[in-house]
Amino acid sequence: MGKGNIVWLGAVIGFSALLVWLLQDVMPFWMLSIILLLLGGLLGNLQRKFNKDT
Repeated sequence: MGKGNIVWLGAVIGFSALLVWLLQDVMPFWMLSIILLLLGGLLGNLQRKFNKDT
């Protein structure tokens, strides 16, 4: 696992934790889970595009 992947992984985990912390009282857990899955897919695609360009 390269250094860039570690940075991406840390950013995704940190952003996901922040999102859950901010929205835990507003949304039910199942909705948060769906949002986090969609966010993970989106960020995975962004990372793949970013790594292809470099």
